[in-house]
Amino acid sequence: MYFDRINSTICALATAKGSSIGIIRISGSKAFEIASKLTHKDSFKHKTAAFVKIYDGEKTIEKCLILTFNAPFSFTGENVAEFHVHGAAENAEEILKLIVKNGAIPALKGEFSFRAVLNSKMSVDEALALNTVITSENPYATDLSRKAAFENNTVDRLKNLIPQWEYFHTLATAVVDFPDQVSTDIDFEKLKDLINRSNLDISKVSANSKALEKFLGYQIIILGKPNVGKSSLFNILIGQERAIVADIPGTTRDYISETFYAKGFQANLTDSAGLRIADSEVEAKGIEKSRNLLEKGDLLILLFDGSKPLDEEDREILRETCMKSRLIVKNKCDFPQFENPELEGAIEISCKEGRGIDILVDRICENIEKSMPDKNEAVFFSDWQKRKAEEVLEKLEELKLYLGSDQIEIILFFISEIFNGIRDLAGDLTSHDVYDKIFGGFCLGK
Repeated sequence: MYFDRINSTICALATAKGSSIGIIRISGSKAFEIASKLTHKDSFKHKTAAFVKIYDGEKTIEKCLILTFNAPFSFTGENVAEFHVHGAAENAEEILKLIVKNGAIPALKGEFSFRAVLNSKMSVDEALALNTVITSENPYATDLSRKAAFENNTVDRLKNLIPQWEYFHTLATAVVDFPDQVSTDIDFEKLKDLINRSNLDISKVSANSKALEKFLGYQIIILGKPNVGKSSLFNILIGQERAIVADIPGTTRDYISETFYAKGFQANLTDSAGLRIADSEVEAKGIEKSRNLLEKGDLLILLFDGSKPLDEEDREILRETCMKSRLIVKNKCDFPQFENPELEGAIEISCKEGRGIDILVDRICENIEKSMPDKNEAVFFSDWQKRKAEEVLEKLEELKLYLGSDQIEIILFFISEIFNGIRDLAGDLTSHDVYDKIFGGFCLGK
């Protein structure tokens, strides 16, 4: 799809709708010709902004800046013209229609980045990281993607594997196609060593990618029986009155989720309906959802009323969550405390007076920090890369089963699959379809 359009000049709005300034990007061989038609200017200077009028025939429809870049010294490696117009709404849309009318076609998602990769302005993994820089709402993910996009922190280990797999691919192909003419046998010990090293390198990146995914979707669940202060604590931790607080047990019939921010960390915080015996069908559904949340929670905050003795419902919550990562918290420490041995070492807080909240927040952040991926390890930024990595790891294990056998055709098949898979992961893409899958997930205008 993308390759079918490489000779066309493309255009798109590169800023979000609603912005006060709209940047319209044009890239391709006709970029300057189209800009000339719209502005009535004969020439443009490389990397120089100029104040221009945009005309629709003889009618002036905009006064704005134009910034031009000569090929190959542009983001895409092609001639690029960028109009900085008023707003990114109807005005920008009308100018885009005029650009299309004069010879450009609307860009596909990620098509500017695709052309940058095709023209060797950046690597595939740099493009994927750059897309994460643009779309990320998490400071840690932004930092990781910045390193990959701007500091050339690529998956170099995987690139180093390519010539080694190419050697075995060439040798195995020759053994299959010209058995009478090839005297060199495949060294299965060396091939086994390559399999193990490849497995280790890909597994490290894959594990770090999963750690990042978990970190970005970190789930904190507040659990406890009715009227222990779950909703009050939830409101304090998110810094707003989001959950309804009342003295009536069972007020929270369903779970409510908001983003928790503290010390540069963020996570999804959920105020659950609690775990208890329901008094109604509606309440029962909320409790069932709470039980389902237990499986998804990365950290549980178990909240108890420290001024009262534990009952069987409290003990059931402790038993049911004993294998999960959890913080045990006693609320209402502004009241005289009841000695509950099961809650020894619990964090003591008072939602009413705000006591102990800072200690709880510190403990929450400590747990989130434990899930952080390794900043010094590479990361796969796209779902396609993650799936491809799992496929290659499976093929490596399957190839091991045939080492030393006389089934050379099967061995060649797996070597070929692994060789091409590692090339794809390292950014040396092996088919046009792969480009479509990767760049189809990018932002429009990038």
